[in-house]
Amino acid sequence: MITAEQAADLLKSNPLPLKNQVTTLMDGMGMYTAEPATAKVAVPPFDNSAMDGYAFRWDDFHSQKPMKIMGEVPAGETQIKRLEKGTAMRIFTGAMVPKGADTVVMQEKTRVEKGLLWIEDAQLKQGANVRKAGSQSACGDELLQHGQKLTPGALGLLASAGVSEVCVWEMPAVSLVVTGSEILALGKPLLPGQVYECNSYSLLSALSQVGINANLFYASDTTADLNHMLETALETSDLVLVTGGVSVGDYDLVVPTLTELGVDCVFHKLKQKPAKPLYFGTKGEKRIFGLPGNPASVLTCWYVWIRPYLFNAMGVSKKDVYQQAILENDYRQKPGLTHFVKAYLESGKVRVLAGQESYRMDAFAQANCFIKTDAQTEEIKAGAQVNIILFG
Repeated sequence: MITAEQAADLLKSNPLPLKNQVTTLMDGMGMYTAEPATAKVAVPPFDNSAMDGYAFRWDDFHSQKPMKIMGEVPAGETQIKRLEKGTAMRIFTGAMVPKGADTVVMQEKTRVEKGLLWIEDAQLKQGANVRKAGSQSACGDELLQHGQKLTPGALGLLASAGVSEVCVWEMPAVSLVVTGSEILALGKPLLPGQVYECNSYSLLSALSQVGINANLFYASDTTADLNHMLETALETSDLVLVTGGVSVGDYDLVVPTLTELGVDCVFHKLKQKPAKPLYFGTKGEKRIFGLPGNPASVLTCWYVWIRPYLFNAMGVSKKDVYQQAILENDYRQKPGLTHFVKAYLESGKVRVLAGQESYRMDAFAQANCFIKTDAQTEEIKAGAQVNIILFG
């Protein structure tokens, strides 16, 4: 049995190999950049007006004389216009500021009489209402870092800077194999000794949050069934997640079956709670996680091990999920294991929730983080600073 720290090092030394590809912006939605994305043009590409109004020279405004209005500049006008001294131009939002002008006054702060412009804005400052060329980004500026998710905002940023394609990581093919002769699909009446299957609901939804649609297989606790399902999953997937059957009972057949299928065990069993029997193995470039069947253990493994493992493969920095907070209530544990304690974080304070047992999901329905404790810890008093792992 190894420590959580040793497991983390072994996962880093056995990363999930991924390929990258160049894709259009819309096809890349939800994917992660495989290299930085840079601007093709400056944004804005020219000085433009932030509102409907009048463009003029600041020095002419200080002469306390009205300015003659000489034409207008609508949005989309491609002809470069020039402003003569002592004059102003009608301008509209997004239109290119004429050469010689440096300030725009909003139309509500003006008075026009006989073709002359009077400015009635005592608070007006030089440069007001002008969006300077390159004020968002210059041509060649890095817009997105490696490992950044393509969100609607990110896609809009890239498009505004003339970027039509982006290099992204291909999402891995993932299979989930749910094992157990005692599990039953929702909608069917339970018989004595049966429980409703819930691990697929938590894991498939968790995978979808990072943009992965996984294949789902069910296997009973028989060698033949398990061998067939695991072999199929390994043939079709880059990453295989298995729930149940990874402990040492008579019906825990996952680990020996994986061995028969040529999977090399990297580690099996961690000094952690919950999910002590966690398994990780490799077969060529394929990666396999074997998770305990208890539902809280399954979801703990996702947040603590599998999600970070996927993000590391894509160069995604998630330092923001590791924070510190002040503990609101006392917590005691038996030393010897690293604990991941379901908790609720609010306004910098974190509260341990009731129902920490690995079979219970009620605490998970309320929790938004784990408190991570050291294996040597026996008691943490309220008011102490603790390490947390956010679910977000």
